[in-house]
Amino acid sequence: MEPKDIAKRSAGNFLIFAGCAFILWILAAAVDRIAQIVRLSTPERLPALAASIVSSSTLQAIVAIWLLTAAVAIAFPRVLRPLSTTTTLMFDVGYGILGALTGFGIAIGLFGGGWSILLRALIYSAVIAVGYVAVRKWLSRDEFTMDGRTRWMAAGIIALASPFVLLWG
Repeated sequence: MEPKDIAKRSAGNFLIFAGCAFILWILAAAVDRIAQIVRLSTPERLPALAASIVSSSTLQAIVAIWLLTAAVAIAFPRVLRPLSTTTTLMFDVGYGILGALTGFGIAIGLFGGGWSILLRALIYSAVIAVGYVAVRKWLSRDEFTMDGRTRWMAAGIIALASPFVLLWG
């Protein structure tokens, strides 16, 4: 599958998940409002949920694992073939989750809950995109013979970034 096709599919996943998450948040807010009227919920319920979404470390773990996998593939190009399907799947899943986080972030921001979720989704999206571009640049089929030192430097930088992504939160 061509990188263009992968990017289109991932962008589609991102947009679908973002739209669904946005609608889900609106529906949850409506249900929560009705529940508040009949005293089954409190006004703090939805903001607490937003805070929980922001503090989740699952997304950080996915991004960190993807970056480390990319670094391994750059350092050891022979593992690219078995990793290519896995890496593509991780990229799709990652952008789907980031899309959902973006949808939640937009809905939460629009309804006064702050923009930190959206900001985090955008930063993670950029980190994954940079990792993906690096993998594709340094592992194109024509450049398997690329200078080992340059390849190791790129892999090292990406590998060192992964624990920072995991710990940042």
